[in-house]
Amino acid sequence: MAKPRTAHDAALSALIPAEVKGNYDRRVKALVARNKLLSTLELVREAQKISKKELADRAGLEPSSVRRMLTAETANPTTENAFLLLSAMDIKLQAVLPTGGRVDIV
Repeated sequence: MAKPRTAHDAALSALIPAEVKGNYDRRVKALVARNKLLSTLELVREAQKISKKELADRAGLEPSSVRRMLTAETANPTTENAFLLLSAMDIKLQAVLPTGGRVDIV
């Protein structure tokens, strides 16, 4: 049975042509992942009771950059800066491959 079409679905269909829908979906997925990463960094920082300045010092970044990454709604850190922050808080990042294999990233 087909999923009922909502008003939201209808609006998206009207606004986003079918030929670019796949790209739109990929970008939304990437933004959600970025937001999860940044909120995880902030939650762990708070749990470890370290200031943003101390985190910046540990990661070798400017305190203003770390503050912006962890508070701005539009923050978009480079992968290098995200990896530096992960490493500074001893957070492990692992990729799960389509084959089921795992690769340690940080």
